[in-house]
Amino acid sequence: MYPYIDMHCDTLLRSLTEGSGTLFDGAGMQSIRQMQEAGQLCQFFAVFFPPRDVPPRNPGFVLPPDETFFQILVQNLKTEVNAHGDMIQMAYRYEDIMANQRAGKMSAVLTVEDGRMVNGEMEKLEYLYEEGVRAISLTWNGANCFGFPNSREKEIMEAGLTSFGKEALERMNELGILIDVSHLSDGGFYDVARISKKPFAATHSNCRALTPHPRNLTDEMIRLLAEKGGVSGLNFGPEFVSPDGTDRKSTIENLAAHVLHFIQVGGEDCVGLGTDFDGIGGQLEIGHPARMYLLFDMLKKKGLTERQLEKLASGNVLRVFRDAVK
Repeated sequence: MYPYIDMHCDTLLRSLTEGSGTLFDGAGMQSIRQMQEAGQLCQFFAVFFPPRDVPPRNPGFVLPPDETFFQILVQNLKTEVNAHGDMIQMAYRYEDIMANQRAGKMSAVLTVEDGRMVNGEMEKLEYLYEEGVRAISLTWNGANCFGFPNSREKEIMEAGLTSFGKEALERMNELGILIDVSHLSDGGFYDVARISKKPFAATHSNCRALTPHPRNLTDEMIRLLAEKGGVSGLNFGPEFVSPDGTDRKSTIENLAAHVLHFIQVGGEDCVGLGTDFDGIGGQLEIGHPARMYLLFDMLKKKGLTERQLEKLASGNVLRVFRDAVK
């Protein structure tokens, strides 16, 4: 098995209602124990801010203010990492991941999905960095201070970043926060490609040419991402990987097809893994880390070289992390 990096999971959200121990040995799709059993190198753990206009799954649960919510989830992650320091450590730079690996330990990277907590205040962006956040998905499925989300509505999809969003990109480059364009509008993507002086990522997005979901990247976007030295993390959700986007099955064959398309269009340096575990559903042939080897076996059968498989597993993400994060 290839020690791999997964650029996105939503497991932290489960810890809010089920306790921090969920992160070590929960019943979900991802956990520290599952990482260890699969020989995983690193996991990006996202603080995802749920929409406030959607009823909670747990009756009686009240979503706390964003700042409190963020602090709870970050503390849950650090509590479990500290409790299991013999197998995992936090990582804030490329050098941390490498040092952890040499010590026989996995790495946890803190990220944010939906930058709404920033609320147009550069100081909050700097606060997130100080708290250890090293990647931010600028939007989720609604507009915020950074810009507009992916959408099937043409006007929204073409809208770009706000004036604050454009300034924030420059500050993220300076601080060393990886810019994540998954969930962002097409207009916002092109603004990021034009403005960012450092590589950026689509941490959990696939190929729109194969699956027509607005969260996926067009071939033109894939080429631009590659030209900027960036990477896209393969999303395992059926709606992002099945041929028409409506099949509730996510097959290894279809996942492999997206990897091959990324390589054909953008080259072997532009694709990694971003499973979206604990944020997706459906019938998944790969629904937890222990089955990840099946994807690599399939890709090997389809002709990928050891070099290409190692880049997919970790090399491409490590390069972007080295170049964009500090």
